Formats: sequence, structure tokens, C-alpha cells
Amino acid sequence: MASILVVDDQKAQRRNLAFYLRSQGYEVDSAESGGEALSKIDGGYFDIIVTDYEMENMNGHELMLTARKIQPSLEFIIMTAQGSVNLAVELVRDGAADLVAKPSEYSIILAAIEKVLHRRQQKALADHHHDLRIVYQTPKMKDISDLADKAAASDVTVLIEGEIGTGKELFARIVHQNSNRYRGRFMVLECASSPESELEKTLFGWGDSDNPGLVANCNGGTVLIRDIDCIGPKLQVKLLRFLREGIYAQVDGAAYQRGDVRIIAGTTRGLKSLVVSGAFREDLYYLLNVMPVYMPPLRTRTDDIMPLIKHFLARNNARSGKTIKSIAPEVLTWMTSYDWPGNVRELENIIARACVLAHGETLDESLIFTLPQDRPAGDDQTGTLNITLKDNQRTLILKALKHNSGNFSRTATQLGISRTTLWRRLKKFKIEGLPVGQT
Repeated sequence: MASILVVDDQKAQRRNLAFYLRSQGYEVDSAESGGEALSKIDGGYFDIIVTDYEMENMNGHELMLTARKIQPSLEFIIMTAQGSVNLAVELVRDGAADLVAKPSEYSIILAAIEKVLHRRQQKALADHHHDLRIVYQTPKMKDISDLADKAAASDVTVLIEGEIGTGKELFARIVHQNSNRYRGRFMVLECASSPESELEKTLFGWGDSDNPGLVANCNGGTVLIRDIDCIGPKLQVKLLRFLREGIYAQVDGAAYQRGDVRIIAGTTRGLKSLVVSGAFREDLYYLLNVMPVYMPPLRTRTDDIMPLIKHFLARNNARSGKTIKSIAPEVLTWMTSYDWPGNVRELENIIARACVLAHGETLDESLIFTLPQDRPAGDDQTGTLNITLKDNQRTLILKALKHNSGNFSRTATQLGISRTTLWRRLKKFKIEGLPVGQT
């Protein structure tokens, strides 16, 4: 529930309004002056400030302008007994979410609060949906984006193949959000980490429990079956019947029931090869593969790396309030030569981590190549990534040196680093036996 701060120098009005709003389920605090309100805003978090305009020492307008410097996202509802049109225009121009005449019925103030909260919710949904897009520059990803639009315009099953982290779930979510099913739920069945008996219960429900299953819970929506290559023969048969006839039976359930769910399947393995080997039903494969989609790995579309970096930087800046504007040239050089085994997800995570650590406006090599050393014992994922990054940087330097016949100045210029930094890297990565031409 939203948190509200009521600010009024008249004790009875402040107390009564706060009591009323609490009775409506809101978390409410109060302050008798602008100064006290600023102290509470500085020490906590509020969604909405409901404040009187006319107060001693600091009026509601001044409070709004000052408080916004502490919490820029604050919404202000200002109560005023003045009927001045000029004042109303000034307050709205400076960011007041709503104005309420004073005195007013509490129900009118409540309606203003609910209107502000509804508007915020709609904006949050719009921002989320705006972020559901494929970021690209290459023609092959434009084709993928166009394919998502075509898939959204129909209701056929979609089979998305591609390596880990290439954006299969993003594609599925875009299809759902832009389809006629957007009002329904989007749910994911994870197949790689559960036994088949549990997968069947999760998807179709269990007759003797309170679990109706994803198909029932997602009625009118979309279910993404992730790692569909992991499902066994029994579930393949049940899914085949559901796709053919739109009916299914819960585990231990006697009666068949109808379900209205669009199925999108994802896999990191080629299902066709599993059909050939007999591990996956051929008839089910063709029912799933009505619209096939292949998400290419990031290493095959390096021209998309820069647009993706800009996208992730903008998103992290919006979330953190930072103003990171660029990435050091040597980091960009490394990024375009790295193989990205984790694909777009790996790039996203590296940018997110660097943004958390950054203090300036540029992400430099120290933020990208230096990873925490105090990871838990036995957790070698970070260490593996660290080794991979260092190995790629070493390889990149060696390639640049060879390309420039060992000329340090040209190599440093190509890598976007100084000669001194290049010398340090050579020592760090123990690069010896350099070719002639170290000038």
C-alpha cells in the first residue's frame, strides 16, 4: 500500500485527515511544518505528500520544490483555500500532481490520491512495455523483430531456438504483449530443473490439490515452456493432445477440461535432431514448429553490441539516478572481439555490475575487468568469467601487437590506451617474446 505524508500546521485537520487515510488502508505519517516534513522525507520514503499550501515559514509550493531535490519521484497533492487561477497554473507547472480546494470532503482528497496512484501505475506499465523491445542494428535482428510482430498478429504456436541468453523469453514476452492476449497472464514453465511428474502437475494441475496448474491460471494468456527438449514421453503425449484438441486432464483428475492458452516453446538444443534420435515426438515437433524462430548468438552480430550497451546504460541510469554516458575505448574494443558465450544476458549483467560500481560518467577497464575476489568458496562462476575476460584481453593485445608488427605506439592507439597502460598489461599478462618494432 502507498505511503503518504500529511503536512498541515493545523493540528486537528492534520490528525483527522491522517486518521481517515489510515482507515482506507494507507501507511500515513504527518508533519506540522515544512521543516519537519523535509526531515521525514530525508529519512524515509513516501509515495505522495498531501500538504496545505498556506503554512508559516515554508508554504506548500516551497516544500514541493525543496522536497523534490531529496526525492525526485515524490507526488504532491496541494490543498489550498485560494481560488487564484495564476497560483493553480504555477503549482501545476512546477509539478503538483493535483490541487484540492480547502476545505474539502475527505473523499475528494482520497479520490485525488487514487487518481495519482493510478496514473503512476499506468506509467510504470507503459515503461515496462516500452522496455519490451528488441534492440538491434543488424538486418538479421530487424528480421527477428519483424517476425515478433507477425507472431503477435496470430495465435499459432511458436518454437524459439537459440543459445542461452540470446533473448528467447524477451521474444515470447513481446509476442504476448502485442497480441490479443495481452490482457491475460504470461507465465513460464521451467523444464530443465524439475522431474517430469512435477512438470505435469505444474502445467496441468493436480486434481486432489489447490493447484489448478498454469493452463488454468493463465487462461486467455500465454505460457512459455522453457527448455521443452527436457520433457519426457508422458508429458509430450499430454501436450500433444492439448495442442490438437485444446483439452487436458489434471494429474489424478478424471474429467477432461478445456483450456485457452497460447503455447510458446523455447530450447537451446535443436529439436529436429532429437526427433531424428527418437527422443522427441515428431508430431509434437510439427505442432510446436508452426512459426519457427532462431535467435542468433551475439558473437555473430557484433554491430548490435553498441546499441545494446546504450540501451542497458540508459536503463541502469534510470533505475539508479546515475549519469553514466560512455564506455572507455579499450573496453569497447574488447567487447567487440569477445565471444560472449552468455550472449546478451552476459553483456547485460556486465554492464549492470559496472554501473553499480561506477562513480563517474565513464565505464573504464577497472570496472569491466576487475571482479570481486570475496566470492563464496566453491562458487567458481565469477572466477571463470574473470579468467575468460583476462584471457580475451590478453588475446586482444597479442592480436593488436601482431597487426602492428610490435609497434607499441600504434598498438596502444588501436586499443585506445596509453603506452604506459600497454606496458602494464604486458607485465600483468606475462606477454614475452615480443616482435621487433617496439617504438
